[in-house]
Amino acid sequence: MKEIFDLTYRFLMFLSRLTGFSYKEINIIVWFIVIPFSWVFLIDRIRGKHYFKIGFALITTVVLIFTKDFQEFSNTLFEVSANFLRRFDGIGSNYITSSVIICLLIPCIIYIILIRKAYFKKSES
Repeated sequence: MKEIFDLTYRFLMFLSRLTGFSYKEINIIVWFIVIPFSWVFLIDRIRGKHYFKIGFALITTVVLIFTKDFQEFSNTLFEVSANFLRRFDGIGSNYITSSVIICLLIPCIIYIILIRKAYFKKSES
């Protein structure tokens, strides 16, 4: 688990250096904007509509417009998220394991399900 966590951390740090955003800002952009938007994109593809993409884009835009300091917003949201992951310590997990399972494994499972439904539909004969 630690290797996967470290690899993810290094990738996010690379993105941070590439974009000029802090590690915490990149973390929030990836897990709270990019990944959810890609999911609503796939859901809209499955449904044949554009409602979820439009709704998500509008909500995200409104939140970002009313966010006075994106760095402070990201720092706060990152800490809330980290505290959530630390709560799993009480059931025998730890921050690293919880991060890998909740932030990587579960999203990958969701991607597999959504991509299969969006692009590999059974042909109706």
